[in-house]
Amino acid sequence: MRESAIKSQVTSSRVLPAWVKSVACGAIAVGLLGTAIGLVTGRSDEIWWMLLVNFLFWTGVAQGAFIWAAILRTAQATWAAGVNRLAHAFVGFLPFSLLLYAVLYVGRHHWLTWLRHPVPEKAAWLNAPFFFLRDGMALALMTALSYLLVAWYRKGEAALQTGEGDLHRAHSRANKLATLLVILYAVLYSLIAFDMVMSLEPHWTSTLFGGLFFVGNLYAGVALLILVAAVVREPLGLTDYLGKRQFIDLGNLMLGFNIFYTGLVFAHNLTIWYGNLPGEVVYLIPRVYQYPWRAVAWFLLVACFLIPFFVLQFEEVKGSPRRLCPIAVLVLFSMWVQRWMMVVPAFSPHRLAGLTPLAWCIPVLCAGMMLWVVATSLARNPQVSSLDLALRLDGVGAAKCPD
Repeated sequence: MRESAIKSQVTSSRVLPAWVKSVACGAIAVGLLGTAIGLVTGRSDEIWWMLLVNFLFWTGVAQGAFIWAAILRTAQATWAAGVNRLAHAFVGFLPFSLLLYAVLYVGRHHWLTWLRHPVPEKAAWLNAPFFFLRDGMALALMTALSYLLVAWYRKGEAALQTGEGDLHRAHSRANKLATLLVILYAVLYSLIAFDMVMSLEPHWTSTLFGGLFFVGNLYAGVALLILVAAVVREPLGLTDYLGKRQFIDLGNLMLGFNIFYTGLVFAHNLTIWYGNLPGEVVYLIPRVYQYPWRAVAWFLLVACFLIPFFVLQFEEVKGSPRRLCPIAVLVLFSMWVQRWMMVVPAFSPHRLAGLTPLAWCIPVLCAGMMLWVVATSLARNPQVSSLDLALRLDGVGAAKCPD
C-alpha cells in the first residue's frame, strides 16, 4: 500500500523547453573559444588568475548545491523531495571541475606564487607534486561519492518501482553515505581553501579560512537551488513539491547561512585585526583598508550581507519565487565577487585585475556547462525520488529503522 502511494506521487513527465540546451551549448561554445584563446596566447597571467577564481566559485557552488541534498537527507527533511531532486542534478558538473583542475595544473607557474618564490620552511607541504596529488584526490573522492549517492538513489527507486526493494535498507544506505559526504565535504573543501587560496600568500595562515570557504559554498548553493527551483518547477510539473512552503524554507536557509557566513567573516577579520601580527595583516590590509579593493569590500558588505539579511526578514518575499529570485541572484554574484577578492589581491594588491574581455569567457563557459548538465539531468529524470517521498509519507521513522 505504501509503495503504491509513493509511485502514484511520482507523476512528472514534462520536459524543459528545447531552447534551454541551445542557450547552454551557445554559452559553452563562446566560453570555450574565448578561454582557449586567452590561455593559449599566454599574454597575461590574469587569464590564469580568473580561471582559478572561477574554478573555486563554480566548483564550490555546484558541490555546495549538491551537498544540500546530503544535508537534508541526513536531517530527514520530509519537505525537501523537490529540492533534493534539483540538488542531485548538479553532480554532473563535478567531472568538468576535475578538467578545470587539470588545466590549472598545466598553468601552475602562472598562479602558484610559491613556485616562483619558494618558502623553504614549508617545502614539505608546498611542493607541486604533493599539492596537486592531495587536492586532486580530494576532488576526485567528493565526485565519486556524490555520484555514488545518486546511483544508490536510482537503485533504490528502481527496486521500489518493481516491488522488489527493501525500503528500510535503501533508507539506511542513503543516510549513511549522505552523512559521510557532509563530513568529508567540510574536511576536504577546507583543504582546498587552505591550498588553493591561502597558500597564494604562503606566509599568511588562518585556521578559520577553511570554514569560511565551505560555508560560503553552502550559502551560494542554496541561492542557486532557489533560482533553479523557480525556473523549472512549472515546466517540469513540480509545483506540488516546490510550492510556497518549500520556498519559505529555502529562504529561511539562505537567511540562516547569511547570518552564519557574516559571523564567520566578522570573526575571521576581527581576529586578524586585533592580533595585528605582520604575518596575518598581509591578507586584510589590501582587501579592507586600501583602495581599490576597499571599495569591493564595501560592496560585499552591502550586497552579500546587509541586503539579503534585511529583505529575507519578510515571509512574503521568501514565499514568492518572483521576489526571492533577485536576492538569490545578488547572493550568487556577490559570492563570485568575494572569491575574486579572495584570490586576485594576492597577485595584484594595487589594482582591480582579471577583468579583461577574454577573462569573462571563463564564467560564460562555466555557466553554460552548469546549465547544460542540470538541464540534461532533469530531462532524463525529472521526477522526484521515491526515497524522499517515503520520508514525506511515513515521517522520519522509516529512515530510522535498523539495517
